Amino acid sequence: MTARSTRGASRSRVRSLWFGVAAAIIVSAGLTALGRTGSASEGGDLPVVSPDRLDDAPLGAGDISSVVGNFAWRAFIALNWPSRLEADKRGVADRAKSLRDPGKRVWETFKSDAELFEVGDDGRPIAPAPWASYDGRNPCGVDNRAKTIAAFPPFADFNQPSFAAGEPGNPLVAQNGAYTRYESHFNEPEFSTLAESGWSQGRNLPDEIHPAHFPVGSIAVKAAWRPLTAAETPALRARYYVETAEIVDVAKTLAAGRVICTRADVALVGLHIVIKTKSRPQWVWSSFEHVDNVPPAGAGDAREPDARDAGAPYSYFDPSKPMKLWPPLGSANTLAVDWSNPPKLDPTPMQVVRRYPIHPSTMALNRAYWALPGVKGTVWEHYTLVGAQWPTSAAPPGPDNDGAFFPGRMDVSSAESESYRSTAKAQENLVNTTMETYLQDLPSSCMACHQAVSNARGRDFVGILAGIR
Repeated sequence: MTARSTRGASRSRVRSLWFGVAAAIIVSAGLTALGRTGSASEGGDLPVVSPDRLDDAPLGAGDISSVVGNFAWRAFIALNWPSRLEADKRGVADRAKSLRDPGKRVWETFKSDAELFEVGDDGRPIAPAPWASYDGRNPCGVDNRAKTIAAFPPFADFNQPSFAAGEPGNPLVAQNGAYTRYESHFNEPEFSTLAESGWSQGRNLPDEIHPAHFPVGSIAVKAAWRPLTAAETPALRARYYVETAEIVDVAKTLAAGRVICTRADVALVGLHIVIKTKSRPQWVWSSFEHVDNVPPAGAGDAREPDARDAGAPYSYFDPSKPMKLWPPLGSANTLAVDWSNPPKLDPTPMQVVRRYPIHPSTMALNRAYWALPGVKGTVWEHYTLVGAQWPTSAAPPGPDNDGAFFPGRMDVSSAESESYRSTAKAQENLVNTTMETYLQDLPSSCMACHQAVSNARGRDFVGILAGIR
């Protein structure tokens, strides 16, 4: 995937994060949280457990790779803090609780994609309910306070994204035979922009001439969930953040010819976090996975945790089969799921591997956070930062800032010659095995995809706008 425009190539350069964390990160039980809006230039490169995320990873903040890495982990912790549950406190952390306490997480009380893309009785788009409200239709016919992982377009939540605007990608079947389910959530600034503009209803859509400009502080979260089965023991479940959710019941839906949901336990296996900041108007991108998803790809200090060391099975890999992605992309079992190609009652599990290891310095940062008293001993010590991405230039944020594909080549002599630069080796990309299973090779990355399907069309890197026409 290459971007066509070269305008602004000298002005907008982006790096891919395979973090350069100092070899010796001091982790102390005495670390205290920064204020509710901490600055990465004010000690924000230290591992801290806090319900407060950092508000920026400013230019000139020192070792930017470690600063952005810490920005990502701080966001992960703050967004996974237990949330207040009142309608007028959506997205607000419950400061009386700790990270280990049960309850809906902050990002889960953001508006869901189903709440944003509301439809009327006739199935046509209508304006969503206000932010501080759980009113509105629900794809499963329940109250919107109930955890729901489903979409109004049947089976849309079964598919990963693709590099083609508005076109779904492939499904992902876990080793337990369950289809992975996907959902997105948006905080108040991003939701309000999408709703009040009419964009969520397909009205007044931005384009290259009239581009979108989302406010600083906008946050989007995309989650991947693996439905659990009765065969999975309490010990295995205890390694995951588990929710009870309304999800599409494949057997009942196929029998009835319409969507029917059921309550089921689901385990969080992947999380994308995208935040727009003052210094990074092209957003800061980070991705986390559960450590039991696939076998480790690294070695030595770069070795990721191995589920087998904990006596746990891989969610998406069978050790008795070849260590390669299977089935091949484009084969029948990888085609997008919809009514013309409905989900199967007994789908064949897919074989997933991580094609390139997580960078050693990223793993050093992960281990620093796993060792913190507020993380150690909780389910969150089983989630790993895969990597992050950030723009190296604040301007221009418009459709002409693409330049060339991301990541940039390492053999370019000057950073001015490409708009996107990579600190990674040429084969390393920012992908999540549960969300970009078949997009692990060049030029796949968060910004490459969102540049191609969204920003090049004047939509400010916001992927959810790519499929609206």
